[in-house]
Amino acid sequence: MAPKPDPSSPEIASEPATSTQIEAVFGALVADIVRGTYPPGTRLPAERELSRMLGASRPTLREALRRLDEWNLVAARRGSGIVVREMREWMIEVLPVYLRHAAPGPERPPLVSLASDMLILRRFMLVDLLRALAGRVPAGGTTAARAHAERAWQVRADAHAFASEDFQVIRALAEAAGSLPAMWMVNRLSAVYLDVARHLSGAVAPPAEYPEVYERTLSHIDAGDYDAASREVNDYLERHDGRLIAALGGSV
Repeated sequence: MAPKPDPSSPEIASEPATSTQIEAVFGALVADIVRGTYPPGTRLPAERELSRMLGASRPTLREALRRLDEWNLVAARRGSGIVVREMREWMIEVLPVYLRHAAPGPERPPLVSLASDMLILRRFMLVDLLRALAGRVPAGGTTAARAHAERAWQVRADAHAFASEDFQVIRALAEAAGSLPAMWMVNRLSAVYLDVARHLSGAVAPPAEYPEVYERTLSHIDAGDYDAASREVNDYLERHDGRLIAALGGSV
């Protein structure tokens, strides 16, 4: 068998990075950080050493490190190299990776607690967005949201597809209300939530009340009763999220 090319050699080091290679190196580094291989406050190995360890070219490694910086996982410090940031500084995007790879420890919250916090964050954001934006939805503006709710119910056997369509309901309302910031915020949270939903797939089925809840919610918006609409969604999510956390049985 031919020897594995040295990624630090001039030929390999100058090769352009591909998205697949970057994703693989980035994923490996994120997993090592969240599982504690590189605890907060420690320095990552030097670039040449990391390239050798990961079998990656220097351009690939540098792009992966740039993405780590975007997630606030690492920081370049003069005289110290690339240092892992404290957990309190990390971005929400790390949550799905944390659920998959983090090892329990005295300074790490239980994984079920993180999942619960994620659901609480989702509920507060969606309910508050609904309360704030519903009054800006024009007559007939719930049509797209209704279509997404119907599709979500049709694909309920596929947990990821259901969660994706379900998130599109609130996004469609934000779009109907003409709020770009709201749509961008929903986009960011949905990307994380859908990854978590994939991890928790099968924990609990969508409740039978789903179609009726959204029919009532969207009818309240059409009628101009925005407080009733937000209460409907809040109560539904409290019930559904409670069932999900109970189904997890204290562990993820």
